Amino acid sequence: MMCLIFMAVFSALTVGLMTTSSTNAQVADNHRKTNTAMNSALSGLECAKSIIAHTPTFSTNQNTVTAAQANTMWSNLCSTLQSTALGGLAVSPAAAFTDSVGTGTQIVTAPINFGSTGQNFTIRFFRYDANPTRILLDCTGSEGSISRKVHLEMDIKKQADVLNYAIASRGRMWVTQNSVIHGPIYSSWNRPSIGTGIETTADTIVEGTISTAITLADLRANSLQMETLDADDNPMFDAEGNRIYSTEDKIQGAHQGIFYGVQNASMPGMSPSDYNTSAYKSLCTTIATSSTIQTEYFPHSASGYTLPMSSSSKRFDRKVYNGMTFSNVKVPKGTHALFKNCTFNDVLFIEANATYSDSASYTNNIRFENCNFNGAIVSDVPTTSTTSSTWWMRNCLYFTGTATFNNQSQFRETTILAPNFNVNLGNTGSFESGSENVLTGAVVGGIVDVRGNARLYGTIISMFDTSNYSSGYVTNIGAANDGGSESVGYTGGTIEITPDSENLLPSGITTPVVISPVNNTYSELCS
Repeated sequence: MMCLIFMAVFSALTVGLMTTSSTNAQVADNHRKTNTAMNSALSGLECAKSIIAHTPTFSTNQNTVTAAQANTMWSNLCSTLQSTALGGLAVSPAAAFTDSVGTGTQIVTAPINFGSTGQNFTIRFFRYDANPTRILLDCTGSEGSISRKVHLEMDIKKQADVLNYAIASRGRMWVTQNSVIHGPIYSSWNRPSIGTGIETTADTIVEGTISTAITLADLRANSLQMETLDADDNPMFDAEGNRIYSTEDKIQGAHQGIFYGVQNASMPGMSPSDYNTSAYKSLCTTIATSSTIQTEYFPHSASGYTLPMSSSSKRFDRKVYNGMTFSNVKVPKGTHALFKNCTFNDVLFIEANATYSDSASYTNNIRFENCNFNGAIVSDVPTTSTTSSTWWMRNCLYFTGTATFNNQSQFRETTILAPNFNVNLGNTGSFESGSENVLTGAVVGGIVDVRGNARLYGTIISMFDTSNYSSGYVTNIGAANDGGSESVGYTGGTIEITPDSENLLPSGITTPVVISPVNNTYSELCS
C-alpha cells in the first residue's frame, strides 16, 4: 500500500516538475523574443535616423518655418525613404490616415527582415494636418507573435546649434568677476602661440563644459595648460572629490569638464555671411535729427564720458535724444547718438557702412543711458578691418546705467542683433552701483562684453574672427583688463547667463531647415 502511495506522489511531482520546466522554457522564450523585438525596433530607429540625416534640406533667414517649408521637408523625407528602399523593399507613397487624434499623412515601410527568420521592423513617419511642423516616428520590431514599438517626435525647424552654448565666440574669451554661466561655453580661437582660447578666474562658475578649438597637444607645445591632468590626461581630484588646480591652469573656476580640439566655427551664426538684416531695416523710418550735441570719447576715462581714456580714444559729437519714445526707427550712420531715458518699441535699426571705414561719417558709435527696450535692436552688417586696430571704437553699441529689455515685438527671439558691432553691456570705465542689464534672447555682436550687474536669459554670440590680432579683442564676461579693448579693469558687479536651446534663432541669421528630435518624447510601447 505504501508503495502505491509513494508512486502516486512521485508521479505528481514529476508532472509538476515537467509543467514547471515547460512554463519556464516558455517564459524564457517569450523573454528572448521580447528582447529581440525591442532590439529590432531600435534597429528601425537607427535606420530612420539615417534616413533623416540624408534628407535634402534648404536654408532660410527667417526664424520660423512656414507650412510651405514644412511641406517641402516632409516631401523630401518621404522621397528619401522611398529612394533608399531599405532591405531592397519598395515603399508606397505617403497616404492620408485618420485616428483618434485627427487626420494626417503617413508613409510606412513593409516589414524589413534581418537576422534569423521572423525578426523584422517597420518604420512609420507621420504627421497631423493640424501641426505640419511636427513629425512623429513609430518603429515597430517583431519576433514571431511578439512586437515592441519605440516612438519619437521631431520638429521641422531652423538649425540652431549655437544656442546650445551660453557663450559662443570666434575670439578669445575671459570669464571673471563672480560670473555664473548656466551652460557650456565655446571659443573657436586657435592661436596657442598667443594664449589659450578661454580663461576663467577662481570666483567663476561654469555649469557646463568648456570647449576650445585648440588641441591639447598644441597647448603643450606652447607650454600652456587649461587644467591639471594626470599621466593619462584625465582631470585630477583630491580625496574629497574636489578638482585639483595649479597656478598654471588658465581655467581656475568651477566647471564640468574641458573638451579640446572642438571644431564648431562653421556652425550657423558664427560668420558674417550668415547674416542678412535687411528685413528689419525695411520696417523702419529715419529718426528725426537732434540739434543738441554732446562731445564724448570712446574709450573714455573712468572719470566720465567727456574725457578720453588715452590718446588713441576716438571723439564723437553725439546727437542727444532725451526722454523720447520711438517705434520702428533707424539711426543713420554718422549720428553717434546719445539716447538718455528713452523707450524703444518694435525695431531700432542702426545703420553703418557696408564696407569698413575709419571715418566717423560712415560708422555709428551709440550710447544708451537708462533706456527701455520693448523690441529688437538690429544693425547693418559692416565689414571689419584686418589692419586697423581701432575698428571696434567706430561701430559700437554701448549700454550704461540700467537698461531694461522687455521685448514685446514680433521679433521676441532677438534682443541685440548687431553683427560686427562692438557691443558693451555695462560701463567700460567704472562700476555703476545699482545699475543692471536684464536681457532675454540672443545677443549677437562682433565682440560682446558684459560688465557690472547683468542677467542674460539667452546666448551670447561673438562672431568676429579675431585670429589676425595678437592681443586684445577678447569677449569679456566681467571687468577684466584685456589689454586691447576698452576695459580699465575695475571691480564690482555680478553676471549671470542662462541659455535655452529651445529658443528660436533670431530672424536675419541664415541656417538650414532641419528635422530635429524633440527632447523627452522618446518612449517604448507594447505594439
